[in-house]
Amino acid sequence: MPEDDLAEEAARLTINGDNSDRGDLGFVAKRLAQEARQTLSSSGGSRGIRDVTEEFTVAAKQLQPGQLVKDEYFTLFEAVGALEIMDPKMDSGYVPLGDTLEPDFDVCKGLPAEQVLWIMDELLRLTAVWHDGYPLSQTIFTSLHVDRLLSPDNRPPYQLSYGDMTLRIMTVEEQLVHIVLRAYCVALVKSCALVLHTIQSQNFYEEEDFVTHLFGRELLPSTGANDAIKLLDEAVKFLDGAEVRQVMRAALLERLHFAQTYISLLITNSADWNTLAAMGRLAETHKLAQPIPEAFSDKVQRQLATSTPPRPMIAISWDEALQRWTEFCADVVEADRLTCFDVCQSPHALHRAIWAFAYREPQPNTFARAYLQTILFASEQITEGMAFFDLMLTDMRDLALAGDVLADPQSFLIEMPSDSRHRCSRIIEMFMDKAFDEYMNLYRMVCQNRCRIRRTFTQSVAIFDSLETEAMKTDAELESITPGIVLPHEDGSGKVALNPLTSWVKYHRLQTMAWTTQLGFETDIYLPHELSMMYWYLMVFAQRRCKLVEHIERFLAARRKRFASSRDARPDDEAAASQEWLAVLHKQADFEASLSSALWQLTELLMTLGILQPPKRDYAQEQLLYDVRMKSYLGIAHDPIPTLEEYMSAAQSDQSVGETCNNVNSTIADAKGCLAFLKKTNPEQGKYVGTEEQWKREIKQLETTCVAVAVQTSQLRRVADKHGKLVSVARDASMKGMLEVSIPLPGSRYHGWWVVPQIRERKK
Repeated sequence: MPEDDLAEEAARLTINGDNSDRGDLGFVAKRLAQEARQTLSSSGGSRGIRDVTEEFTVAAKQLQPGQLVKDEYFTLFEAVGALEIMDPKMDSGYVPLGDTLEPDFDVCKGLPAEQVLWIMDELLRLTAVWHDGYPLSQTIFTSLHVDRLLSPDNRPPYQLSYGDMTLRIMTVEEQLVHIVLRAYCVALVKSCALVLHTIQSQNFYEEEDFVTHLFGRELLPSTGANDAIKLLDEAVKFLDGAEVRQVMRAALLERLHFAQTYISLLITNSADWNTLAAMGRLAETHKLAQPIPEAFSDKVQRQLATSTPPRPMIAISWDEALQRWTEFCADVVEADRLTCFDVCQSPHALHRAIWAFAYREPQPNTFARAYLQTILFASEQITEGMAFFDLMLTDMRDLALAGDVLADPQSFLIEMPSDSRHRCSRIIEMFMDKAFDEYMNLYRMVCQNRCRIRRTFTQSVAIFDSLETEAMKTDAELESITPGIVLPHEDGSGKVALNPLTSWVKYHRLQTMAWTTQLGFETDIYLPHELSMMYWYLMVFAQRRCKLVEHIERFLAARRKRFASSRDARPDDEAAASQEWLAVLHKQADFEASLSSALWQLTELLMTLGILQPPKRDYAQEQLLYDVRMKSYLGIAHDPIPTLEEYMSAAQSDQSVGETCNNVNSTIADAKGCLAFLKKTNPEQGKYVGTEEQWKREIKQLETTCVAVAVQTSQLRRVADKHGKLVSVARDASMKGMLEVSIPLPGSRYHGWWVVPQIRERKK
């Protein structure tokens, strides 16, 4: 279009008369006309092309992080126009020159045994990738044989061929496809349906953990899993008499047997997932396969019910796929082992076992975590003879009511309304009904991914806080029926009661608050300058837990004195076991308080010296930043968290570098003492039955962390002494240029929950 005509056409957009009601439409039209003239004049009447990538990169570097550039007149039309048609990355309908819209591979034709073997192995590889969370459209659905089976125009019995082809006129190669490969594909598709059922029946997060979308396809709804097993049996019988080389027959049979075992385990939820020996044979015979990549195509995605552009097929090696299958089977076997009868008898041992499972390396995939949830929550009881109610009551008894008649299971069987035990048990049952869902979440939510564990436990803090109010009311009702032990207050100011249910809820709230903070360190959501504040709060949470356990221990000791004159030794034995458990909890809280105190003092010293500094934020306010970071805890009504002013007051110190280093070393020594105590506990005392190896490994990691803190403190002290700053006031920032600090990333720490800054002397 000539320049004048283009300008005139743009000018027509201007609305004659008063444009006040039309906003800046007239201005936009004038701007378009002006840009058209400039473009045409600069290119001599024809549009030129210039690569502006380098200029754009240079300009982008001038922007500050988070700074936005906005053009008020960059319209939606212009934004859509920026999407390039005929670009394979953006246009799902784009077909390159010389290519076809649909794949032209004939799935009905016969294939040699070597190529059938390769297709079966490729499907096994893609299934492993699908288990890792990639969509079916990128993995199994890219198989043209599977696509033919799932095609909407295919009807039961879901044959690969269209016509009346019978087995009598098929060649051996065609039979390998229509009998062996078809049975394998059908079994694989039905196993996918069973996996999806297991995952969708439990807690998981769509897209984040696993993609359950079927993209408009159905997974052979008219064929059952048992029908798929029958097809595999028929394929095995065919191979037994087929004219196929012995070595190839054995290789194909191994894959059919693997498919049989896999789908059978999914049907029965059997504990016999130890199929690693079969995988070893698969690895040995894979070299016999002959690749036929045209049997798979990402063009299938064009026919699926999805609006997203085609994505590339995932590429992992055969060895990596077998490794993932090996880890997958090992995770399921471990899930069965960690939920055995002995482990499930103790709520604390079971909870530790679930944490141990969640922290397996690499992290179990979504199906394995859903499988563990199925074992725990698919029925009305955790294990034989241990219902959910009994699990929760055992937790209360172990922690706060050991040997007390209130938590005795026999008290809940009394039906005489005039009996105080009957009345108290009904009151406790009503409270347990209110707390049940959140208590079970302590087990269920650990089966999620790390970020979701932290987010869910963050929400649990407020729920436990509200439950504490209910517990206080329940304790008051129980006290009015059966008055409990009253002891002098620790500070001598009056009397104090145990309030067992309140103490039980408060313990779980404080423990959950500590978990959310520690998971924040593991998921690396805290900036380096926030480490000091968060470790200080973690220390406060641990100290409060210590005081609570001490409170419970005092009443347990008083209760045991009453048992001395009793003929029934059972309550005293129960109280003695609880006393050992409380001693372990006390040492764990002491260790947490000591190590977090050491890291708080160390990082706070680095902040004071100016070595760790917050980023420059001209409009930031300390109180607002505090409110955002501590938002999850600000609404706590019982034992509110310390305010920002209290933290700032604790952080202000005139201690010298040497004095601070001495304090750090002292608290690290206390932490090591706690670990020494924990190492001596047996599985029954420490409630880590079934997770003995994980317990030892974690103790070793924590010992290494303590050593690392001491080493970094010594490094800081050495540099300060070298430059004569050991006795200077910590606020002297002249050491800023002497040291440099790096924060280890997740995965490179001695323990994921404890971040030890790496201090080095700056090179001149």
